[in-house]
Parts: sequence; C-alpha cells; structure tokens
Amino acid sequence: MSTNMILLLLLAGVVLALLWKYTRTPPYPPNLPLPPGPKGLPIIGSALDIPATHAWRAYTQWAKQYGDVIHMNALGQSIIILSSNKAINDLIEKRAINYSDRVQQEMATIMGWRWSFGLMVYGPVWKRYRRSFHQNFNSTVVHGFQPVHIEWSRKLLQALYREPAQFMYHIRYAMGAIILATIYGIDIQDKNDKYIEIAEKAMEGASEGFVPGSFLVDYIPMLRYVPAWFPGAEFQRKVAVWKTWAHDLVHVPWQNLRRDAPFPSAAMRSIEKFSHLEGAAYAEEEEVARSACAAGYSAGIDTTTGTLQCFLLAMAMYPEAQKKAQEELAQVVGADRLPEYYDRPSLPYIEAVLTECSRWQPIVPLGLAQQSVSDDEYNGCLIPGGSVVMLNIWAMLRDPLRYPEPEEFKPERYIKNGRFDASAAEPISMIFGAGRRICPGRHFANDTLYISMASILHVFDISPPVDAQGKLEPKMTSGFLSLPNAYDCIIKPRSKYAESLITGYTSPKTL
Repeated sequence: MSTNMILLLLLAGVVLALLWKYTRTPPYPPNLPLPPGPKGLPIIGSALDIPATHAWRAYTQWAKQYGDVIHMNALGQSIIILSSNKAINDLIEKRAINYSDRVQQEMATIMGWRWSFGLMVYGPVWKRYRRSFHQNFNSTVVHGFQPVHIEWSRKLLQALYREPAQFMYHIRYAMGAIILATIYGIDIQDKNDKYIEIAEKAMEGASEGFVPGSFLVDYIPMLRYVPAWFPGAEFQRKVAVWKTWAHDLVHVPWQNLRRDAPFPSAAMRSIEKFSHLEGAAYAEEEEVARSACAAGYSAGIDTTTGTLQCFLLAMAMYPEAQKKAQEELAQVVGADRLPEYYDRPSLPYIEAVLTECSRWQPIVPLGLAQQSVSDDEYNGCLIPGGSVVMLNIWAMLRDPLRYPEPEEFKPERYIKNGRFDASAAEPISMIFGAGRRICPGRHFANDTLYISMASILHVFDISPPVDAQGKLEPKMTSGFLSLPNAYDCIIKPRSKYAESLITGYTSPKTL
C-alpha cells in the first residue's frame, strides 16, 4: 500500500471515528461481547489486516484461532466472517429475515452494476427482478434448454479434438455460447465473438471490484468524487473502463437478441409476458427483463467455465478417479454413442465427480457478502446490525471432519453402497449461496456441467504434460472469482471408436 493511500486511510479513519463517537447510539447491551477476531489498530481497526490476495485462505487460518464466527472492524464497519456450515445454516438459513440483505458496495455502484438483482438490497424490487429470472430458469423450465447443452457439449468435443492445447479457450467459448443461446437465442461466431469478449471484460472488473475491502471507497463513499489524477485514486481509472463493459453487458445482447430462434429463449419468454403493455408500463417491464437476463449472463459464464477447467485439472492430477468415471460410462453408455441426460440417474460416480469439482476449488470462495439488518445474538456474542457478513465457503468446504484430506480430490466422499449420497453432497450447494439469496441459476449450471463432464470423459483421456513430470497443482487467481491459472494437460481420444463419436457428430438443423 502506497504512502499516500496510508495517509488518506488514517485521515478518513479519524473523521469516521469522530462521527461515530458523537452521533451513534449504542445499539446493543454493553455486556454482550463481539465475536473474537483480530484486534486491529486504533481508529482504523483491522483495515490493514484485510488480505490483499486469496483472502479466504487467511480467513480460514483465522478460523482455527478465533472460531467459525469472526468479527473485525475496518474504519468503523463491522465485518463478520462465517467459516462453518453450522454457522452459515444457523444464521443465513434459519434467520434469513435478518441476513438476506446485500452489502451496498460503492464500487458496484460506480462501476454501473446496480442493475444486477444479485447486488440489490432485499425487498420488493429485488423480489421482482429475481422472479423474472426464476420464471425462466427454475428446475422445471431448464430442462427445455437441454438440447442446447447437448449441442454445445458435442461442439466442445470437436474443438478439443482439433486444438487440444487450447482447451482453456474452448471451454470458455462453449460455456458462453450455451448461455447466449439460452438467454438471448444468439448464435455466436466460431472465434473472437464480441458477446464473449463483453462478458469476459465485464467479469474481469467484477472479479476485482466486488471483493469487500479491496477498495477504500467502499468504506468512504465520498472518495467516489476524488478525481482520477489524485494520488491513490487509481480505482477511478479502473472504474472508467469497467463501467463501459458493464453497460455493454446489459444492453448489447438484448439489442441483438434473436427473435426467430428455433426454441424460446429466456429473453423472448419474458417479452411475451409483457408484450400486451404499452408506453411506460412496457418500458418498465423491459428494464426488469433486460437486467435479469444480463444478471444470468454475467453470473453463469465464469462459474461454469471455472468449474469445468478445474475438472480437467483434477482428471489430469487424479488418474484413478478418471479411470473409475470412464469405467462407469463404458458400462452404462457403451461405446456406440455419447452420454445423454437420461443416463444421469445411472451414473452416480459422474455425479460425485461433478460434486467434488465444486468442493475442491470453489469459484466464488467468499460468496457475495450479505448484511445483517439489525442487532442479533449468536452463541453469546453480538452481531451488530449493518455488519458485512461474509460466507467463507472455502473454509466450510475444507472442514476436515466432514471432508477428510480436504485438499485431495476424492469423489468417493459422495458414494454410499454404490449410489450417489445426496445427503453427503448437500452442503456443497453452498457454492451457490445460502438462504433467500441462493443463486436461482444453479439448476442450469448443474445441467451444463453434467453433460460436459460426462461427454469429455467418455471420449478423451486427460493426462499431465510430459515435461511437467506428471506434477500439476491447482493454482487459482485471487478476487471475487477464483479461477484456475493457465496450465497444460494432454487431451487425447481414448480410441478409434471414441474418435468416430467426436468427428461423426453433426449439428441438428433445429438449432
């Protein structure tokens, strides 16, 4: 941190401390302690203790020292970190009415992301936007999108066959294509598609900007008025770029949605519902639908892409798991066709591989920060109203009591008596959030990942590069999103029969 930034931080801390001292009314009994946590410094609290990178790892270490509910104060802002399934379930699930609000980060506002219902405060407006999305992506409706998932899983196989070294690119492209087709009915170009670029650029900004505490303006909103040339105001220069991409993410796909697609896209389903309206009423409903579609577009592309990239890494690192999955596919699917959705109930080990990929390297390790509405007591400690509440999903999914050897990739965790054990896998759903804020796109993502993983395993062998001497390790980026850094692996058809399944597939004319 630069000297200018530290001085600015100290000055802001003094101002906030004075305001706090002379304007606040104690909101809780003086004898009720706060949860344990780092003590911090006078005035600025623990603002300097917030890790600059991979914060979830540091918070997991803190949990070993302080417990699964941690409190810290940063410039007067109370921050609560929940690091266990029990704490998250007790508060976010069972006391949802007090913990369903969303932190209103100043960075999200100035970056132009207030259209996303995932970032909205809890209330009627949020419910309206979320309902618009849920109507098109609930567990019943998403099955209608399965032909698109199948189509692009097959195209992904062909891309991996032609250019296996470009697997990171091909995965992102295929996942983006699925989302664009289902939400907007848009067919993308084979390479360098503008819609994929828009999503990538917008999510790059979100990944860096949405981490609570990463930017001082989140604690001192008045800093949004500091000019870009001012020392320490580098965030303003970043915002100028990120805001443009966020705007394009909302408007460009909507303006170019395909109205004659062979199946009803989410956008067209929404338009049909309010097509009878006119004037201001139509414009209002269109804004809701446009924003809900963009929220799904932004939320889906990186999470599915990252999980599938981690899947290939896991298969290269753990050949025994890969072999078991392939043996199951051979028994259930056979050598003459590719996997289908109707195979899924008979593929418990594939289900376990998907589940373990989600646990092993969660793509959103701290979730989206929530906010307590009012003072609350938990285990004899106070959780102040207005606290930023962070879900340390990374720590919860590395509980050694629930997941022995948590750093290892072990799909067998979810197999019981030869069947997939849904009860053992249930906590993994936390990767989609918790309580009333759970991601409504989780069923869509799950369908996408299943057919992609099953198809890849059925026709390809994945192995480490020879020059790596068989050694790979998961190295993940830091930010709101934690994605795999670039790595190499070998992807080869398993046999001539597998090769014929890849090359023999042709797209149906209906898509």
